Amino acid sequence: MRKLAIVLIVCLLVASAGCTAPATPAPTSAPGAPAGEVTTIKFWDYYGSATPFTPEMIAAFEAENPGLKVQYEALNWDTMFQKLSVALTTNTAPDVATVDMTWVPTWASLGGFTELDTISGGTLNGVPFGQAFTAGALEAMTYQGKIVTVLEDFDVYCLYYRVDLFEAKGLKAPTTWDELVEVGQKLAEDTNGDGTPDKYLYGYFPETFRWSQFLYENGGTLLNDDNTKAVLNSPEGVESLQFFTDMASKYKFALDLSGEEFIQLVKDGTVAMFSDGPYQMGNLKSGAPEMAKMWMVAPHPYKVKPGSYLGGTGLVIPVGAANKEAAWEFIQFATRLENAIGVYKNAGAAPGLKAALESPGVSVPDPYFRDQVTLPIFLKATETAHHFPYVRQWNEIATAIDEAVAAAVLGAKTPQQALDDAATKVDALLQE
Repeated sequence: MRKLAIVLIVCLLVASAGCTAPATPAPTSAPGAPAGEVTTIKFWDYYGSATPFTPEMIAAFEAENPGLKVQYEALNWDTMFQKLSVALTTNTAPDVATVDMTWVPTWASLGGFTELDTISGGTLNGVPFGQAFTAGALEAMTYQGKIVTVLEDFDVYCLYYRVDLFEAKGLKAPTTWDELVEVGQKLAEDTNGDGTPDKYLYGYFPETFRWSQFLYENGGTLLNDDNTKAVLNSPEGVESLQFFTDMASKYKFALDLSGEEFIQLVKDGTVAMFSDGPYQMGNLKSGAPEMAKMWMVAPHPYKVKPGSYLGGTGLVIPVGAANKEAAWEFIQFATRLENAIGVYKNAGAAPGLKAALESPGVSVPDPYFRDQVTLPIFLKATETAHHFPYVRQWNEIATAIDEAVAAAVLGAKTPQQALDDAATKVDALLQE
């Protein structure tokens, strides 16, 4: 695939920004500077108040590395996307940044991130990358055979379900699509007598993230192997979108959550099953504490094989970073076992580091989920999960898929028509 220069990122992602060629950044201080000189690592972080990069962790890093100082800047998700888009093409790039893994396809394809294989020696804190992360996580961290990011936390979808209602109705968590239909129809209730179930439904969002899970579970994929052509309108794709729409329109056990207040629907019993990532555990605990012991987590049911989108948060060193070696030392410190456990304890997210997920400090019984040890279920799902295609045009492609899924769910197009139209748009985008 034809690659564009990194200078095009601003033009492609931030229409309001200029496209001036980058100047060579002046280092805060050179690696290996004389004793007494301090190298300042600029670190941009979008986590917010629940960040794992606490003042205590940063202070510990600085105490251990007296020649290094961290200049920490907290940003929100939207601001980070816009600011980093500009910074990658100017002399304002930070040394380290947190990025959403769904941003990696565009920025990695444009050469925005430093390849970490050489600077790391192929290891993270002395552990080979292939041992430090699951196969799915390592694949997500890799672009064109080179590691471009370190997974700080991961997002992969499993099934949340109301175990109290399941027990009351003698049901078990479904493992296949057929079982999902059977369980969903037995669980759903029509409480207002209008002929349509309105309680205890499977909640879903008609967009790329949720539908792609069903696509992967049916043995399909979005693009071909070399990311040059859309294959989402394959028989597997059409069948998966048909089932995705049939859950509500035909089988009547599902509810489109678009524009709805999700936690309220959970609390009032409208939603009793849904697919989501590990971060949602924290949202349930804070938003519906009175529902403790009502929920559990299980692998999501599938037709052909397990599958999910794979995302999360990555740590990157922008290609224009002034202090790459110092930045790598900070990333290694941040992903030590004790600090990776902090991803769970401080941010309520699932650590990307496999050892942290398997540690007693993280893989522990959770009282909210009936003392279930939940995170290993999500970890197992990463082994069969898929990151979105690493192509420059991913943002536009995702929009085309969103529109197709919504059109099918609303009945404006058949699944075949919707996906054929989306494939045409995607193929045109891939030619740009």
